[in-house]
Amino acid sequence: MKKRIFLAAVILVMTCVSACGKGEEGQEGASISEPLTEELSSEEGAPAEAGEDNSGEEAAEGEGQSQQKETENTGAQQAEGGETQGKADGVGSEFGFEKLSGWVFYFSSGAGAWYTELSISGDGTFKGHYQDADMGDTGEGYPGGTLYYSDFTGRFEQLEKIDEFTYKMQLADLDFDRQPEQEEIIDEILYVYSTAYGVDGGDEFYLYLPGAKVADLPEEYRQWVGYYNLEAVTETELSFYGLYNIKEQNGFSSNLYEEDSLSGSLSERIAAEIHDAEERDEELEAKAREAATQTDMNLAEAEILKNWDDTLNTVWGMLMSELDAKTAEDLKKEELAWIAAKDAEVAEAGKECEGGSIQPLIEASMAAELTRERVYELAKYAK
Repeated sequence: MKKRIFLAAVILVMTCVSACGKGEEGQEGASISEPLTEELSSEEGAPAEAGEDNSGEEAAEGEGQSQQKETENTGAQQAEGGETQGKADGVGSEFGFEKLSGWVFYFSSGAGAWYTELSISGDGTFKGHYQDADMGDTGEGYPGGTLYYSDFTGRFEQLEKIDEFTYKMQLADLDFDRQPEQEEIIDEILYVYSTAYGVDGGDEFYLYLPGAKVADLPEEYRQWVGYYNLEAVTETELSFYGLYNIKEQNGFSSNLYEEDSLSGSLSERIAAEIHDAEERDEELEAKAREAATQTDMNLAEAEILKNWDDTLNTVWGMLMSELDAKTAEDLKKEELAWIAAKDAEVAEAGKECEGGSIQPLIEASMAAELTRERVYELAKYAK
């Protein structure tokens, strides 16, 4: 018992000595006891004078704390900003043109012989190519047909975020290697230099990111990229980057190519054209099977023929623009012979029901089959 009393006395003495000796040094730790002091003053009615005496010290102390917190917050924000920038990958405020590296934008009706393609670099500059072919449009000096052609460059700027999956940008420049409407004959093909169809005429463009809801996109854009009829679409989100010319209402889809070229190898591009034609052919064949009258059947078969004829022209234009002169010359002679043979076979097939309402169907069916086969034969030249 005596030991306990003695220890208590020692502790009491040490506490008193410690409390009496704090002086100015105790003010440095005021921030630790400050919340408790304020609570006691409020709840127990501490004199106002006591609060006034310490106001200067508390203000200085609070200012120090504020500066410390501000420094800590700034550091945290900088760290967070760096993390956000590092994580940006196509979606978010840190999206930039560099995310489009390797992607090639493509504009076409899906059933025509024309197309426009372009690739965008990390600084917003782009290069592109437009082409349309009509191998049946011949004349003196150009028995190989007519090629509408344009190589162009330009620059987008002022990339502005609209929402999580939409950015807006301005077309700053558009230049052509050859000015539109100029013509010249090269290797018996008439080149008619044209504009950048799909790009020219626009000023503001939307860039849609992968993940954008298909149903939320403008109908004018969707009709160009295969999403016109939402009821027939299984995809709910874009799987590619989309480019939309707002003023001209022209829509580009895109593909990611591994090869470092405008749109992959020649064989890849031709394979993509054939793939699109095959999908279109399936739709048209289904439509033909549902035709109720002879007239409807004739029209449906004519559409099938046009699909493959347009594809043939597209593939032909691609080959003529990239094959060496000797190969291209040999191919043109072969093509002229094929056209003559095809026309003869079609005419022979039509003779069986000459003058009948079914004749157009028979001739179109034969022409479509021969043209389809020719497309696959031409594709071999790209390998």
